[in-house]
Amino acid sequence: MSDKQVNGILFIIAGLGSLVVYMLIGETGLLSKAHTEKIAAYTLVTIPLAFMMTRNVSRNAHIDAGLLMMVVGLSMGLVSDAINSAEISAESSLIGGAIAWTGWSIMYLGFSVTGLGYLRTDLFPNWLSWALIVASFVMFAFLAILSPEQLENSVDNIVAPLWMLNSLVLVIMGVFTIRRTVS
Repeated sequence: MSDKQVNGILFIIAGLGSLVVYMLIGETGLLSKAHTEKIAAYTLVTIPLAFMMTRNVSRNAHIDAGLLMMVVGLSMGLVSDAINSAEISAESSLIGGAIAWTGWSIMYLGFSVTGLGYLRTDLFPNWLSWALIVASFVMFAFLAILSPEQLENSVDNIVAPLWMLNSLVLVIMGVFTIRRTVS
C-alpha cells in the first residue's frame, strides 16, 4: 500500500471510527462503557496520525501548529473519556465533564488552524480546506462558548450533527488523499 493510501485510510478511520464505535457498538450494549471508550480512543488516535502524514508532503507553520493543538486537545478528551467510563464514583462524570469540553474544543480549533495551513498548499481543493476550517471552527466555538450544562443538554440536537459534519469532512479528505496525484 502506498503512503497516500495509508494516509487516506487514516482520514477515513478518523472520520468514521468513533461514530461507528459509539453509535453502533456502544449504543447496542455489546460492550461496556469502558470498553467502548477504549476502542473509540484507538480510532481517535488516527486523527493526528492522518494530519501528521500530510506534513511529509507539505510543511508549514499552520499545519504544525494545528497538529500540536489536535494532540493536546485529543489527549485531554481521551483522559476525560477514560475518567467518565471508569465510573469509579459519582464524581467520575463530574471530573470527566470538567475536562471534556475544553479538550475537544481545543482539538477542533487545531483542525481549523490546520485547514488554514492547507489553504497555502495544493494538498486539498480550497473548498475542502474551507469546509474543514468552517466545520471545525463552528464546533470549536460551540464547545468553547457554552457551559458544560448547556452542552450536555444539546448533545443530541447540536453536538452530534456538528460531530458528524466534521467526520464527513475527514472522510472526504481521506478520499482526496487516496486520489492525490502529488506525492
